[in-house]
Amino acid sequence: MAESKLDTIVRREYFERVRSKWFLIATMLAPVFLVLMLFLPAIMGERERRSESGTIRIIDSTPDSVGSLIANSLRGGVTGDTTRADWEHVTGRGERVDAEARATADVLSGKIVGYLVLDPSGIDGGRLPYSGRNTTALLTMQQIEVAATKAVLTRRLEASGLGADQSTTLAGMRIRLNTERLTTRGRGGSGRVGVLFAIGVAVTLYLTIFMHGSNVMRGVLEEKQTRVAEVVLSSVSSNTLLLGKVLGIGAVGFTQLILWTAMSAGLMAVRAPILAKFGMRVDAFALPDLTFALAVLIMLSFLLGFLFYAALFAAVGAMVSTEQDAQQAQLPVVLLLVMSLAMVQGVVTNPEGSLSTVMTLLPFSSPIVLPLRLALAPVPNVEAAGSLIVLGLSAMVATLGASRLYRTGVLMYGKRATLGEAWRWMRIK
Repeated sequence: MAESKLDTIVRREYFERVRSKWFLIATMLAPVFLVLMLFLPAIMGERERRSESGTIRIIDSTPDSVGSLIANSLRGGVTGDTTRADWEHVTGRGERVDAEARATADVLSGKIVGYLVLDPSGIDGGRLPYSGRNTTALLTMQQIEVAATKAVLTRRLEASGLGADQSTTLAGMRIRLNTERLTTRGRGGSGRVGVLFAIGVAVTLYLTIFMHGSNVMRGVLEEKQTRVAEVVLSSVSSNTLLLGKVLGIGAVGFTQLILWTAMSAGLMAVRAPILAKFGMRVDAFALPDLTFALAVLIMLSFLLGFLFYAALFAAVGAMVSTEQDAQQAQLPVVLLLVMSLAMVQGVVTNPEGSLSTVMTLLPFSSPIVLPLRLALAPVPNVEAAGSLIVLGLSAMVATLGASRLYRTGVLMYGKRATLGEAWRWMRIK
């Protein structure tokens, strides 16, 4: 009989939320935002690289005309557009001052976007002054620095006795790393995209746990405010009611996560023509190999993590009587989640380090950190199993404590329970 009541509560919580239009909107839009988070930075960077326009003026007072080489490197525009880099050679300090004054006026009037000043002392010191409207365009500044470095190196190689062609070739050499993940599961995707994918997984799990965990708290609070709990508790135990609410809302989150995964996979499958329109290669965005076992571990981590946090949110809802009190009382629980997300950078930097290992075993952070590590690199079986066991036991303890708080707190109205009162409620058997 208890099982049928539990099933009824689970189905009510589940279908009440799944049939909501906001559930459909969030389910449809989230995969699009996830894919955009993976590709939009690279696409926008590529578009900026191609569309940045404006003439760069080079004021050169060096004896070997380094500015002419920089102008040739930037010919056609800093980022391949239809404009160009002008080169103006000056001899004396007076000419240089006049040239800078004219260039400043041209920047302010919009004729050019900026100007670079070259002199022997600046080159020897490795610091060249640049003034303009586009100094915040980091990609453009980097390309000007590369062109200036190449030009100076070319002239110095020529001064050492090498020919002009050899000097230009040597100065233009640049080594790039073509990264590829190599794990016990085999080769799979580039390192950069693997990191973005792992961060996407962590953020998705964080949002899902926070969003649906908060729904549990609001559901408990709503039942208190509408006095529905008084009627329901006359026919079902508080433990069954709370467990049904947590399982039902958890099933909503799990369904949403499955749909997000399927829709994201579909969008990734058709990424080739989209990226081709921006002139980008598909192989540059090869995702890491996601095996079935890895997907199961991530889903299991989410389920146990949700049960843990949902119990904490339910306890908060049982202790308060108003929405304003709930916003304040939930702060410790939210901070635990935010702290887990704040550790993402440290885990990404060294997924096999001590910090990553400790955060994997702590129940409040393992729902975020364990899937993040699994998406980055292989996690030892002992650590993965230990993390899930600790998380599962913590979820059981949190659910037991929350059920005792819920049993008394759901019938309390008008005030916010103190910590002492909450402790006494938990000790009542």
